[in-house]
Amino acid sequence: MFVEKEGFGPLLASGQIAEKYDLFISSSKGLSVTALRQLLDQLHEHGVEKVFVLHDFDISGFSILGTLATSSRRYQFENQIETVDLGLRLEDVRAEHLQAEPIPQQKKWAAQARTLERHGARPEEIEFLRSRRCELNMLPGRRFLDFVQRKLALHGVTKCIPEEEMLRLHLRRSYEHQLAQELLAQLHFSYIQSAS
Repeated sequence: MFVEKEGFGPLLASGQIAEKYDLFISSSKGLSVTALRQLLDQLHEHGVEKVFVLHDFDISGFSILGTLATSSRRYQFENQIETVDLGLRLEDVRAEHLQAEPIPQQKKWAAQARTLERHGARPEEIEFLRSRRCELNMLPGRRFLDFVQRKLALHGVTKCIPEEEMLRLHLRRSYEHQLAQELLAQLHFSYIQSAS
């Protein structure tokens, strides 16, 4: 899961979101960096085919959503990565009764409106974003965690539970490792005893 803002790390950790949903959580200050795009591309080869994107309800948020897994002049994807929108949308702003922040009149609004549309904003959202925005940090702690979990549930994300045979193999390997560690400790103790 990619989070638009770095500051949510401690809150997501306190809610154990990564553990509950078996997610790798990454964030940056705004748009993604090339290294993250390379990582997503390489993770695809290990079965990761989608990335969840948690973003503000503003022009930058939609740009983050629309460009995270898209090839650009700086990076060309070798694999197709699906982006799943977990971010704030107009219906979320209304349902959560979030206060919108006014923004200055946009000089190049026509171009920005086209960008918003290209990245998935609906006409009503585009009109709203012409003069207002709403950030994820308008949701206080517990409400933010509840929001994230509702969005994940909406997309059918649950904890990954391995098949029984995989669990059995893992338990056996863990037990063998524990026995090997105990045996090495005994041998080490015996060696020290005989050397002194």
